Amino acid sequence: MSTPPSFTPNPKRRRPDFDDAHVIGQEAPSGAPIPPPEGIAPQMWRISEDGADSSRPLMPPTLDQPQRDPSSLFPRRSAPTPPSFAPGSGDAATTHTPAAPSFAPGSGSPVASGSPAAPSFAPSGNGPRQVSATRSQAIPNPVPTPGATPSRTAPATAPRPRRKRRRRLVLKTLSVLLVIVLAWGGFLVWDANTNIGRVSALSGASDTAGTTYLLAGSDSRADGAVQDGFEGSERADSIMLVNIAANGQAVALSIPRDTYAEIPGVGWDKINASYAYGGPQLLVETVEKLTGLTVDHFVQIGMGAVPDMVDAVGGVELCYDHDSNDEYSGLNWTAGCHTVDGPTALQFSRMRYQDPEGDIGRTKRQRQVISKVVSEAASPATLINPARTLRVERAGSKSFTVDEDSSIMTVASLVMALRSASSDELMGVPPIESLDYTTSAGASAVLLRDETAPDFFAKLRAGKLTTSDFNQIG
Repeated sequence: MSTPPSFTPNPKRRRPDFDDAHVIGQEAPSGAPIPPPEGIAPQMWRISEDGADSSRPLMPPTLDQPQRDPSSLFPRRSAPTPPSFAPGSGDAATTHTPAAPSFAPGSGSPVASGSPAAPSFAPSGNGPRQVSATRSQAIPNPVPTPGATPSRTAPATAPRPRRKRRRRLVLKTLSVLLVIVLAWGGFLVWDANTNIGRVSALSGASDTAGTTYLLAGSDSRADGAVQDGFEGSERADSIMLVNIAANGQAVALSIPRDTYAEIPGVGWDKINASYAYGGPQLLVETVEKLTGLTVDHFVQIGMGAVPDMVDAVGGVELCYDHDSNDEYSGLNWTAGCHTVDGPTALQFSRMRYQDPEGDIGRTKRQRQVISKVVSEAASPATLINPARTLRVERAGSKSFTVDEDSSIMTVASLVMALRSASSDELMGVPPIESLDYTTSAGASAVLLRDETAPDFFAKLRAGKLTTSDFNQIG
């Protein structure tokens, strides 16, 4: 095992500086060197003032060293390794692979090897030193810069910033919440379609522009609803036509149930009697004949289910400016606004005998109940509460009956159309000529303007109705 090299510097040696560099060649009379001919690079070297042997350069070849044969100074090597110096007799050991030159002040001389190599010099003083045969095959390692970190100690990959980890956590959380919301929504739709009723109601008439919904409230006493003096077969307690015209105008039109209209196959009678004569399908045909619109979707709600729907949303606030103590509907009301439960909301929507506006006031209060229930059902307080959402869905799906081509999504689109019409204040009744028209049978009915209000329904079909077109009486 060789011992590490030891160098003793020559006390007479000093480090050459920039002033020691000069160009070999002629000099001008002023002493300045004459540049070499064009195309010939100047040869430069550094020699100490003590006159060191020019054949024994003090430093590795640089621009100030005499130019030598590149093949002998810098032979090609496959992989450079650092040299090894060991004290010896002054001669460098023989090598079999090219090595970079190694210079040290001393009295030794380079020893030829089996392949070209630069001269190696041992320092003088304690005797010549021999270059190690194993370590003379490579270039010395460069002196590391203070403060520099070796590349092999750097981590393979930079640590992931905390911000990226937080972002990934947020994205994962949002993805999980989205899946839960979609799954919950899918369950509600499936459950509603399972519980909703279906009936054959559409007439099959040619389509008209836009989309038309017919919402009918059934007043069957078999559903446990309160009594209001009506005796006989089931009738339509409320009739509401919701139309979205081709230009996007949404209108919610209440047709008074006592409206005098022509019932196909029956003749002229109160429009709600069509339900008693022929069920939902005859009611649809009667409304189509009156309005000139083809009904695309039929939705029926049992009035007996109103209490369940109102209670499912936690009650609604209703307003009425008159006192009432109606023996038929059971409504006991003090003028003003009150938050009511389900049974009271049903009484509120049915009372008409003590209303100064009669059937017109009744339709207004029915629209108010429907609007408040829809608003509460679509409120954030309901949507973010799974238990409350499920109660509303179950109460609504069990109370609704739709045509065979519709689903719970039809009810949802109807609700959106109602909200749009309400926000635009396009809700009300068609122009009325008389609230107490006596029919040929001697009954009291509601007579529309010009018998069937043709101008009003023409504007309805064209989507050109304004707020002032509604609720005109006389």
